Amino acid sequence: MMALVDCLSSVSGGAVSYLRNVIPRLYGLFKASGESHKLRLLVHESQKVLFPGIPASEFIVLAGPRMSGYRRVWWEFFNIPNVVAETKADVLFYPYQIGLRVNGVKKVHMLCNMDPFHFHRYEYDFKLRIRNHLLKFESRRSLSTADRVIAISRYVEYYLVQFLGIHPSKVRLIYNGSDKSFGPRGQVSRDAALIAELNIFGDFILTVGSLFPYRRCEDVIAAFGRIEPTIRRDLTLVIAGSGTDWHYSRVLDRAIAASGVADRVRLVGHVSPEAMQALYRCCRLCVIASEVEACPNIAIEAMEAGCVTVASDSPPLPEIFDGGATHFPSRDIPTLAETMQRCLSDEKLRQELSERSRTRAQDFSWDRCACETYSALVDW
Repeated sequence: MMALVDCLSSVSGGAVSYLRNVIPRLYGLFKASGESHKLRLLVHESQKVLFPGIPASEFIVLAGPRMSGYRRVWWEFFNIPNVVAETKADVLFYPYQIGLRVNGVKKVHMLCNMDPFHFHRYEYDFKLRIRNHLLKFESRRSLSTADRVIAISRYVEYYLVQFLGIHPSKVRLIYNGSDKSFGPRGQVSRDAALIAELNIFGDFILTVGSLFPYRRCEDVIAAFGRIEPTIRRDLTLVIAGSGTDWHYSRVLDRAIAASGVADRVRLVGHVSPEAMQALYRCCRLCVIASEVEACPNIAIEAMEAGCVTVASDSPPLPEIFDGGATHFPSRDIPTLAETMQRCLSDEKLRQELSERSRTRAQDFSWDRCACETYSALVDW
């Protein structure tokens, strides 16, 4: 059996992390099967660095400028059938929810982006609103024609069955794993230097993730402003992440200006994985106010680092944390502020949350994720 993995759609932080962690393990499992099962990888030339140790013969490499969005979909429409025929693939795996259906090959998708199904609740700029409409349409089309769909949380599994009409027999629940490099045992001096490079000094609260409306960073900013009279003057709020929605950028600018603590809010943008690890390990508190997630890497990374975390009660965050965080009702800014204050000042609670988060992080394994993905591709 030959499995072909189309990696071309994996361009964001979470998708790249998935490829980096799963594909080498998945290749090892295929290799261990001998001649029974084989794996080929369709990649852009810039992605090969993610897979050290995999022989060049296992790649189908797309050279030239990297395509995104509908340019990539258009390329796949004309070329994927030829790639499938040349590799004699029996299974075509898209580690994403959108992809072309090719006759004569089983198609496996992974639902990892819930934003297209909920974006109507938020104010996006025109370009991104159109993009989300198209993503919603294409996601429904691709998932409905898939032979198997990987759900990366029970919430996603429920949504696939109850709202998208996917038969339960087609769905496999496979959680993402935990990257041990985010663990609490970092080099203290190295972490301090990385944070200083971001112009962050002293204790700080961290919120992280792509800056889109569903992240509700404005709620974290407002809550930070509410607790200002009761916290030390050197405590700052660090917002790590970037986004392309100009409308939401203005929302955040207004929220910062209205907070009364604009001088203590740091927007650091996109940071390197090493700097991100340092931020998790060194923050006084991590706040995740997001309302739309599938299986957020930011939650698993925070737990791996032993963060004291406050998270919204929007699914699947309670499922993913499972006691490794304290939750607040989404958009309830007064309760969020009160919970942040309690987690900053109650040392016993802080210790309990940190210990529970590290324990919960052990339930997420990239090895197990790869093994279960292997099964989803070869067991029919």
